[in-house]
Amino acid sequence: MNPLLDSGPFAALAAAALWAASSLIYSRVRLTAWTLNFGKNVAGASLLILVWLAGGSAASVSSISSSTLVLLVLSSLFGIVLGDTLYFRSLQILGPRRALMLSTTSPLFGLLIGTVFLQQFLGLLNLLGIVLTLAGVLLVIRERAAVTDAAAFHVGDSGTATLLGFAAAASTAVGGMFSHIATHDAGNGEGCTAYEATVIRVVTAATASGLILLLQGKLRETSGRVFSAGTLRSYLPAVVMGPCVGIWMSQIALQKSLLAIAITLTSTTPLFAIPLSRLAFGTPISTRAVCGALLAVLGVFLTVHEESPAPDVAVVQTISEGADAAQ
Repeated sequence: MNPLLDSGPFAALAAAALWAASSLIYSRVRLTAWTLNFGKNVAGASLLILVWLAGGSAASVSSISSSTLVLLVLSSLFGIVLGDTLYFRSLQILGPRRALMLSTTSPLFGLLIGTVFLQQFLGLLNLLGIVLTLAGVLLVIRERAAVTDAAAFHVGDSGTATLLGFAAAASTAVGGMFSHIATHDAGNGEGCTAYEATVIRVVTAATASGLILLLQGKLRETSGRVFSAGTLRSYLPAVVMGPCVGIWMSQIALQKSLLAIAITLTSTTPLFAIPLSRLAFGTPISTRAVCGALLAVLGVFLTVHEESPAPDVAVVQTISEGADAAQ
């Protein structure tokens, strides 16, 4: 892989840009949060498997340890199945601006999890960078002209939607923790590549979503709706950008960076939503948005500038062994 693409910070920012573009598409799809999540998971899994088979890498799955598989399954259930569903519902009720504002709390959950469970203690410049990055992102989001506040096609209680947004942010951080551990070489050769992790996570999410619909007796009805030609065309570009390339980039970030740093950089999605909204819908860019973006850029620089301590291998090994024992 190109060294630039193999860089954790660059991959995280690439994921944020891709998710910004996909969010603008998802917010306008006429599907419920759950059916939209099911559709994008199945479509994304299908595309990832085709590329995986075409590349001749599928045989390598046999070398992935059982503990790594368990961690990736947990990462998928928390981060994609639960986290994305909660985020989509919050997005549909609150609109992109307020939903994205709630999603910026994910780095705070990531910082807490990384410190308490992984013993990843960040330097002062890293912490300052995280604060400045989030401050810049929040300044951008608070610009009402940046993205529409209107819910797309669904109504609901804003208080409940706010709680769902916080829950989505926490679920994303928990999923990131499991994925971070699974893709790190814990000294026993049981890690896996970022692309393998992406395939396993998205396939797990698609399978779990399908099983839930099957148990509800709604699989055939839902499949007919989400995979109709017109509906699939409305969100397929977002599938390529999100569950496929976007999650792959985020996996590289989680593999190459500390948990809090990876989640912080992937949470800069609103910075990319501003110019994309301008290009797609002609939304004006205000001075506040520009200042917020510059502040966030400074924060990103500080977040990745200071040399951070390496992940605590002993802690990673302990959690991996716990996953193995849980089977």
